[in-house]
Amino acid sequence: MFLKRIELQGFKSFADKTIINFDSEVVGIVGPNGCGKSNITDALRWALGEQSVKSLRGEKMSDVIFNGTDTRKPVNVAEVTLVLDNSKHYLHVDYEEVEITRRLHRNTGEGEYFINKTPCRLKDVKDLIMDTGLGKDSLSIISQGTVSNFVESKPEERRGLFEEAAGVSKYKKRKNESLGKLNRTQENLDRLEDILLELERQVNPLKRQAKKAALYLEKKKELETIEISVLVDEIETLTQKIDELKKEAFELESKKAIHETTIGVGEAKNLDLKKEMSQLDQEINKLQESFVSVMNDIQRLEASKTEIDEKRKYALQTATNEDKLKEIKAMLEEVTYEYEDRQKRVSDLKVSLASKQEKDRLLLEELNKQRDSFREESAYLNRLKNRSSVLENLVSSPFNHQQGVQTIMNAKDSFMGILGVVSLVLKPHDSYEQAISSAIAGAMYHIVCEDEMSARHAITYLKKNQSGRATFLPLSVCRERVLNKEHQIICENMNGYLGVASEFVDCDPIYQILNSYLLGNVLVCDTLANANELAKALRYKYKIVTMDGETVNRDGSMSGGRSKSQSSPMTLKKELKDVRDQIEKRQFTVNELDTKVASLNSKRETISSEIVQLQIDLATLTPIVDAKKSKMDSLRVQYEELAPKGEVIEISHEDTLISQLSDAYKKRDEITSQIKIKRERRMKAGTESERIDMQIRQIRRETNVLNTQQKDVEVEMAKAEANLENALNRLSTHYEMTYEFARTQRIDQDTAEAKKRVLELRNEIAALGNINLEAPSQYEEVSSRYEFLTHQKEDLVNAKNKILEAIDEMDEIMIKQFKESFDAINAQLNDEFRKLFGGGRASLKLVDPDDILNTGIDIDVQPPGKNIQNLTLLSGGEKSLVAICVLFSILRSSVMPLCVFDEVEAALDTANVERFAKYISHFKDGSQFIVVTHRPGTMEQCDALYGVTMKQKGVSSLLRVQLNEALDYIDEKGGQ
Repeated sequence: MFLKRIELQGFKSFADKTIINFDSEVVGIVGPNGCGKSNITDALRWALGEQSVKSLRGEKMSDVIFNGTDTRKPVNVAEVTLVLDNSKHYLHVDYEEVEITRRLHRNTGEGEYFINKTPCRLKDVKDLIMDTGLGKDSLSIISQGTVSNFVESKPEERRGLFEEAAGVSKYKKRKNESLGKLNRTQENLDRLEDILLELERQVNPLKRQAKKAALYLEKKKELETIEISVLVDEIETLTQKIDELKKEAFELESKKAIHETTIGVGEAKNLDLKKEMSQLDQEINKLQESFVSVMNDIQRLEASKTEIDEKRKYALQTATNEDKLKEIKAMLEEVTYEYEDRQKRVSDLKVSLASKQEKDRLLLEELNKQRDSFREESAYLNRLKNRSSVLENLVSSPFNHQQGVQTIMNAKDSFMGILGVVSLVLKPHDSYEQAISSAIAGAMYHIVCEDEMSARHAITYLKKNQSGRATFLPLSVCRERVLNKEHQIICENMNGYLGVASEFVDCDPIYQILNSYLLGNVLVCDTLANANELAKALRYKYKIVTMDGETVNRDGSMSGGRSKSQSSPMTLKKELKDVRDQIEKRQFTVNELDTKVASLNSKRETISSEIVQLQIDLATLTPIVDAKKSKMDSLRVQYEELAPKGEVIEISHEDTLISQLSDAYKKRDEITSQIKIKRERRMKAGTESERIDMQIRQIRRETNVLNTQQKDVEVEMAKAEANLENALNRLSTHYEMTYEFARTQRIDQDTAEAKKRVLELRNEIAALGNINLEAPSQYEEVSSRYEFLTHQKEDLVNAKNKILEAIDEMDEIMIKQFKESFDAINAQLNDEFRKLFGGGRASLKLVDPDDILNTGIDIDVQPPGKNIQNLTLLSGGEKSLVAICVLFSILRSSVMPLCVFDEVEAALDTANVERFAKYISHFKDGSQFIVVTHRPGTMEQCDALYGVTMKQKGVSSLLRVQLNEALDYIDEKGGQ
């Protein structure tokens, strides 16, 4: 048995699971009209993959699912299983028994196929039964409609039956599949041709562009390698030159400052000298007037004295001894007066000299003291100026010790979204610098940026250039922080609380969120003790800082103390301001001391001149005193010789001519001395003034030269700084390198030749014109695709040729098998026709014998005693017999494992039914027959009978019956 059993559940009228076992060669299925016996044939066709709803007597596929009755609910799934015996391997699988199952779900409309309970495709089912005679175009499953359709169909439509019988369906299917593949292959080839044609138009231009781009990249790489080294050399040279120029500018500025100071001091000193000279001139003029007056008095007194002397001379020559004695006494009195007067003047000069020398000593001590103070103040002022220079450098470059921060800030213009550094964008109020610095702490050097992308780009730059690390603070992640209202009330009632740190900072509006983020919950107190008390009151929930920079942390730990250098970017400006204020005060003190030193020097010079003049006067008077003494002694001897022995000489000091003359000479000498001193001072002052004037003129000439040199240096420095900035910008912008990293990429080369090569490469690159840098990758992509598609084309052409070869081979096989099968069936047809019709003749004819593969098939029949020109003129019974004859002819020529007849003999008369039924038994050894019938003649030839009934309206059931039971069963139900 080929079909061992059919299992139905939910299929059409078989609502309950029904199993039909086929254990005989010829099985009949009987039942009255409308009982559902044809549903068994439909189930067989449906399970084998029938897709035509019309062939299954429905309007939509879901009609095969049991739809319910008045007493039964519809089911949601229809399932049919065919169990086939494959011991003779009609099916080309290795299994001895094959189950084919089809299932359909009402809700989803989803259909399922199974072979041996394994899910599969409809195609797999069709491939399994192909060329077994069970195909949809075969006569293995026929009904009344199939019989008439076969006879009345066109020759081309009738051909499928014979292809199935000839076993070429699989080849035809494969051929159709091959033709489909061939069409698709040809379509693919056509598309490939179009694509390849388009790619050919792209490849050559892209190839040229790729070569051009490769040349450009090669030259650019060479340019980059050389230019980086050139830029590094240039930067080093420019940096060195700028340093030298700065040094030179500093030296020039220092010289200018010295010159300007010298000029200022000289002009001030010259002004003082001129004032002094003017004063001296006035004093000298007055002294000269006094001198003239004194000299007039001396001349008058000298004239009187000369007259007296002449008289005395005459008296001494002519007078008596008494008169001589009187005259000598008068002369002795005069000389004695002059001697004593000169001696007193010498003593006065010595006292005055000693006084002046003492005063000079005191001035020297004061001068040394002021000089020491001047040196100390000048040294401290220089230290302040040095500190000021250091602070200025720190303020201008506050991140020298933060390499990463310095690198990013130096290249700030090369980045998008880099805004600044926390310590620069937040500006503390005066006196709050230390507190805010401690509050910000580690975030002091964080770089403020717009968003995370800006930070990532900058970090990539640092990594590429190995330029240190930096922390970035995107404004986009900052959130406002505020003091809890309850805590704020506590703070306001605590001693020493000053406020929230963010209140003591100024910043641009864009950084207000940053200010709140960093300082919005940091508190400020005046002292550490008050900070501790506040921290306890707040249960250490906030960070607290003091005005001196001490910190009370949230965990209660404290930080404080002071180091030698406690400067931060926030305190540098404050410290610089304080230092500059101190410099200003110290400079005033130094200037005052310098003025005092100059004044003391001037006083010492004056006293020195007076001392020298006193020494001169003393040296001048000493010989005069000696001469007067000698004369006085000589006159005393003369007087004693003339005077009586024992007489005492009495010298009177009356206001005589001599005393007047001595006073006049004294006054003259004093005026002369004063005039000499003042003239000498005037001469020195004039000489000094002239020297200072000459010096000032010389210094001004030198200053003009220095100004010219300074301008030249400034121009050179500006050019060098501009060139340096351009070189650094080119490194940063074009090559994304820092100078420090570029130094590691430098190669040894001749700078002059390298610069020349750079110019050559730039000209060569410019000459290349527009460059498509994507060309190499595009060319590679297009070229690879072109080569790939070319290989694909070759493969498709080879595949096409192989398909054509396969089609030709299948055509040969199909022609051979079809011709052999057709001839065999045609040879049997006439015999089968004569047996069933009791005479006559029948034959098959090819419509186009030259086109075996496509020709239609005509059936030429001649029933006994008739001349039929058209098959449509046959009666229904004759049409059925013709179809049956063809089927039996096929069975004679090739084995068909299963035949299903669904009331095919309904149109036959009783005699032909019996003939047909008996004829079936001739083939039951090679084929299995399932006959759906209600004709007794057919029932008699069946080995087993199954009756289909509807005990419950609308629900079919099945039972096995004997022949007499079947006849009674049909008669009871109103069968024919």
